[in-house]
Amino acid sequence: MHCRTFFASLLLFTFSIFPKTPESSDVCSKIKIKNDQKKCYSKEYQVADKELNVTYKKIREDLSESQKEDLKKLQVLWIGYRDGICEGPMYASDESGLETIICKTETTAERTKYLNHVWKFGKASKEGLGSYTDGFGGTLKLFRNKSSKSIQFSFDVVRGPTAHLGEVSGNWNPAKEGKWTWASTEGCKPEDPDCCLLEFEYFQNRIEVEEVSCSAYHGARAYFGGSYRYKFK
Repeated sequence: MHCRTFFASLLLFTFSIFPKTPESSDVCSKIKIKNDQKKCYSKEYQVADKELNVTYKKIREDLSESQKEDLKKLQVLWIGYRDGICEGPMYASDESGLETIICKTETTAERTKYLNHVWKFGKASKEGLGSYTDGFGGTLKLFRNKSSKSIQFSFDVVRGPTAHLGEVSGNWNPAKEGKWTWASTEGCKPEDPDCCLLEFEYFQNRIEVEEVSCSAYHGARAYFGGSYRYKFK
């Protein structure tokens, strides 16, 4: 997806991805008094936050010390990510604070799902086919093309409080060891405006991605780089 298509896509995705009205709870939305309604939503957030903390602690029990440290760093980054979205410009007019609380509740619940589906210790499907996520709005999929039978990858990212988007796809042909580089066109260089260069490194249940150059395929604050973990069903 090139930059000229982002502004139209942004308008479509922004309102579907992030909550904009206090309707996430049927119980709370029916309360007429604003202060009581806010208390109701605040309790929902406390429940979601407690569930996340319980899940986080439970998952840590089965991790090595290095894995615990990795998860802790990611969790700290995620808290900043959540607050950046829910307290960002999209909610600047939220004088009552209701929309901000709802956003935090829903984002926290999604984080709990992420931990439950990603931080497991099974094996990814043969050849690593399936969906991977970085937990920050980035999804990487590996799939087999039905016609050519080749394995392909596709990125779909939504980043930051203003929902900057990105999409790119291509053939997946990883080296057995070390990193390998994918180029949108053969021989393209980082200084070429339409060139996308991505470095991949595949591990069991995890794919590390480094973006060398790919600005033509995502919004100004979006990116493809990160640590993507296999999403177990």
